[in-house]
Amino acid sequence: MSVLAEANKRFIAEINNLLGKEVIVGLHNGEEYRGVLHAVDSQLNIILMNSVTKSGNKYPKSLLISRYIVYINSVEREIDLRGFAKYAEKFFPGMVKYIEESNIVLISDKVRVSEIGIEGSGPLAERVKQIYEEFVRRQRGE
Repeated sequence: MSVLAEANKRFIAEINNLLGKEVIVGLHNGEEYRGVLHAVDSQLNIILMNSVTKSGNKYPKSLLISRYIVYINSVEREIDLRGFAKYAEKFFPGMVKYIEESNIVLISDKVRVSEIGIEGSGPLAERVKQIYEEFVRRQRGE
């Protein structure tokens, strides 16, 4: 895979990781929209839900056209899933896989940990949830 193809793949993964998260979008005219990133198309046009502009206008749904967008900043603090994978390896040696392209941690191919949360069931998923919550508390300095 070429360097450019790899970079494009990472870019798409990063945009996908922002879906459902609060962002600030800056436009060419200096206006900013703060809202939840709901959708992105292949042209990088976006839809924000429950957005508020810098000037105080509120909109339940905003469609922002890519040619007017200067930047998209994530507001929410992200969880370091690569760091979590290393941390989880202490508890589940040889069973932890970090998948960089999608920013996902797989444990024993049965439990999936992502920015969305923990997917899986049973005792293993419960233990992963406890370890994940402990990791997040440590990251936030609690």
